[in-house]
Amino acid sequence: MDSWFWTALMFTILVVPVIVLFGYAVVDVVQRHGVGSVVKLLWLVAFCVLPIVGPLVYLVIRPPGIRAQEEHLAGDESTRVAELMSLSNLHDQGKLTDEEFRQVKAASIGGYENSPGSVREQRGGQLL
Repeated sequence: MDSWFWTALMFTILVVPVIVLFGYAVVDVVQRHGVGSVVKLLWLVAFCVLPIVGPLVYLVIRPPGIRAQEEHLAGDESTRVAELMSLSNLHDQGKLTDEEFRQVKAASIGGYENSPGSVREQRGGQLL
């Protein structure tokens, strides 16, 4: 009776994480945009040949957060330009403050929202 418990425990501790890692890496490779079919196939073959090391190397080289950034940057350029133009019009009409405009523009472009935009802002409103 004790042998099945320890076998199940070792299976849960050792095998299940490897299966989850393998499955997660395979799904990420298949769903990744901007990567050719040959590269995807090579990664999948590497996963099969090296079932633990392959997915680990892939996830270190191509982290999952990068895919979201790639999709954001690969968005329709004309849509982003139109969005920036409408934000500029709202700012010119006085419906957006300078700070709101800067934050929304930075988010739209993909920059950092909290980075100061001008030398005056960086020095706390004082210029030498």
